[in-house]
Amino acid sequence: MKKLFAAAFLVALTTSGNAATAGQCQDDVAKIDALLTANSLDTEQRAQLEDMRNQAVQLCGAGNEEEGLAVTAEAKATFNIE
Repeated sequence: MKKLFAAAFLVALTTSGNAATAGQCQDDVAKIDALLTANSLDTEQRAQLEDMRNQAVQLCGAGNEEEGLAVTAEAKATFNIE
């Protein structure tokens, strides 16, 4: 019984962590999208940011949230996105 409870707790903990991370991916991508729609970037900057955004979306969508968040963190730092 204790093993079953411990296993259920670990599954719940892991699932809630993934949901929070996935939510952070979505929030970061939304911030990147806001900058892309602001039209304040030159062509090269826009291409770089779109590439980073697309990488993050692919990684987060494939379940690699940690890597996706690393890409969004780099984009946010590079383009001063808060």
